[in-house]
Amino acid sequence: QRNLAVAERCAASDALTGLPNRRAADETIKRMVAHAGRTVTPLSAVLVDLDHFKQVNDLHGHESGDKTLAMIGEILSSTLRASDFAARYGGEEFLLLLPNTDRGGAVALAEKLRRTIAQTEVREVGTLTASFGIATLPDDAVDTEQLLRKADRALYAAKARGRNRVEVAMPSAGPGLGGEWPPVSDDGSAE
Repeated sequence: QRNLAVAERCAASDALTGLPNRRAADETIKRMVAHAGRTVTPLSAVLVDLDHFKQVNDLHGHESGDKTLAMIGEILSSTLRASDFAARYGGEEFLLLLPNTDRGGAVALAEKLRRTIAQTEVREVGTLTASFGIATLPDDAVDTEQLLRKADRALYAAKARGRNRVEVAMPSAGPGLGGEWPPVSDDGSAE
């Protein structure tokens, strides 16, 4: 049974970052969305994507890329609360789930992470930046699929608007990809 427990833990985690993998993330978000619905509390989802990460691998090699991803995993783990959840969601993308966190709280955390990542020196690589897309239950979505889709659209908007920034989903009643809340200046800082 001990070997089975170790195998299950390994199957649910990303060996490179030590964070849960996408499979574990998919199971966790369903559970957290159901809990948020039952308790009528907010749940924010934050998608994080490293900007121009392909260049890290191309210019410095995959070993440096792996070290960079591991460092991002450490930053996320050390910054989040015990109740929060972070996973490597794919490639250079990470998913953060923030229970009992409204839009404002999610924006504040994402901005803190954005600044920390931009100020962290990676040996042999230098600095890099990340873009963030945020969606919150129940303001932006009513279910898991919609929550992730809205966070992804907000992330896409952050990339389209110059990277190294935080964007939030438009509320369900609003049109478009995403909107800025609070308003964000061109340098990525809140106005």
